[in-house]
Amino acid sequence: MKHHHESPDRTTMPVQGKSYTVSREGKELFSALITDYKPASCWANIQIIDASEGYEEYYPKESSMRVKVALYEFKSTE
Repeated sequence: MKHHHESPDRTTMPVQGKSYTVSREGKELFSALITDYKPASCWANIQIIDASEGYEEYYPKESSMRVKVALYEFKSTE
């Protein structure tokens, strides 16, 4: 069985060291700093800056996590 590989959208890929508002399926979830990401890679390490209302329990401030880039939209906050 061939593994399906989801590729991130190259026009909206995040850049390491920059801050973004992160959304999924049209819902704004949190703002985060990209702490580790190599261009066109599948995964990024992020640090939560602030969660959107209603998502604070899922994304605590200053927590770190690893996200699959292709599943999220990144909008620059800078």
